[in-house]
Order: sequence, then C-alpha cells, then structure tokens
Amino acid sequence: MMLAAADVTTAVVSSAVVAAIVGAVSSFFTQRYLLVRKAQLDADAMDRQARIAYESMARQRLYEAIGPLRMQLLYSARDAIHRIVGHVRAGMDWNMDPSADYGRSTIYRLLCPLAVAQLIERAVGAADFSVDAGALGLLRFGATSERMLSSDNVVLDHPDVDWARQTQHLFRDNLRAAAARLIDDDHDRPIVISYDRFLEEVPDPARDPELEALAAILSQCSRHMGENPLFWLRLVGYAYACGELVRTQGVPLGFATPTIDPAMLLRKTGDEYISRHIDDYVAAMRRVADEGL
Repeated sequence: MMLAAADVTTAVVSSAVVAAIVGAVSSFFTQRYLLVRKAQLDADAMDRQARIAYESMARQRLYEAIGPLRMQLLYSARDAIHRIVGHVRAGMDWNMDPSADYGRSTIYRLLCPLAVAQLIERAVGAADFSVDAGALGLLRFGATSERMLSSDNVVLDHPDVDWARQTQHLFRDNLRAAAARLIDDDHDRPIVISYDRFLEEVPDPARDPELEALAAILSQCSRHMGENPLFWLRLVGYAYACGELVRTQGVPLGFATPTIDPAMLLRKTGDEYISRHIDDYVAAMRRVADEGL
C-alpha cells in the first residue's frame, strides 16, 4: 500500500532534521577535538621552546662554572698517564724519596686530576650537569678514580690486602684531603695550584699532614712503585680511568689517543697472585670505569 503524500513529506522532513542534528553534533565534536588538539600542540610547542630555552641557559651556566676545568682535567689526566706508564720503562730506577724531585712531582701528578675533579664536583650545586653528557663524564671520572684508588672493587680477593692501614692505599676521605691540598680557595674562583707553587708550599710531603700518608707509601719503594703490588695495581686502574677520560673527551679535541696496556703494566709487579689473575683485574678495572656515578 502506497504512503499518502503528506506522510512522505513528513518522513523526508524528519530525516532531514535528524541528519542536520547528527551533522551538527558531529561537527561540534570534531571542532572541539580540533581545538583541544590545537591547544595540546600549542602547549607542546611552548614546552619545547621552554625546554630549549632552559637547556640553553643551563649550558651557559654550566660552561661558566666548569669551562676551563674541563681542559685542565684533560691535561692533568694525560700527565698522570705519562707518569704511571713511563714509570716502568725497562732499565729505569727512580729515587722514590718523596722530598726529592721525582717523588714530589709524582705526588703532584697523581693528585692533580683528583683536585680538578673536586672543583668540578663543587659546581654541582650551581649548574645542571644533566644538560651535557660530557660534563656528567667529568663527574664520573672523579668518582671512578677514587674507587680505583681506595675501594675494594679493583683488588678483588687478593690475600695480602691490608684495609687497616694506609700502606697500599689511602682511605677515601684521606685521598680527597690529599687532593684538596692542591686547591687554593683564596680566590673568587678556587684554583689548583701550579707545580712551582706546590714546590714552594710543600718542600717535604712527608711532613705535610694531608700528604704524609701518600708520601709514606712512596717511600716504601726503593726503585719503583711496582714494589708495592697492591698500590701499583690501583695506580694502573687509575691510569686506565684517566685513559678513558682522554679517549672519550680529549681525542675529539685533538689529544692523542692514550696508549695503556693494563695487563703489561700489572706484570711489572712480580706479584704471583696478580700475575695469575691479570685478566680478572683488567676486567675489574673496566667494570669500575663503566659503572658510572
């Protein structure tokens, strides 16, 4: 049966009304979604701009805080490597008296990178290191070096280790105090003193309260530091840490790639236990260097 003309007209009008309502509702939600999405994009753009602005300002503050120290640390780390690696050249005997020239220069070269690292560490409260991976690497070097020289991470289970006395290592706080002996705080910005000034201020490290323990360790050796196997083991680990710093941060700036063979250096001790576990000790050094802060 056919619909009356009035019914058809009513149905068409109703369908049009429904379609209009659905279209209006759909358009409303579409426009609302687009407005919300635009607001999110605008907020994200503002956040990116804010982050870029913050990171730019943070990097500037960071460079102002540690800029010159980065190069000073690289140079001092290179010098420490040269002293440790060059110390065991064939046929060379050294006067290890800490008041003699070689003994004093060895103390200075070993402590200088640690002193610079302490100055960099002091900047943590004034600058955001997270904006520069290289700056974090500088902090990491200080922590790594102290662990190499003081912790149990490198010596492993050596049967002759002596933790009660400072005959094979310095206690960590005393190591930091010895390194801080090279820092002059009587400036607007603290500095690490030059070697010439160190000679003037410390004619005999054995009589200096902060340096006497390290001087005593050196004075135990008659010809070279390898005569103290566990101390030498730590120095090799320290040289390795210095080498990693120069390799990752100095080589891109033009420094020569450091040549360090930890296994060869460890053989210079003549210590039977170390000789039998050289691979384990080298692996331990690498773990300490890789572990971070």
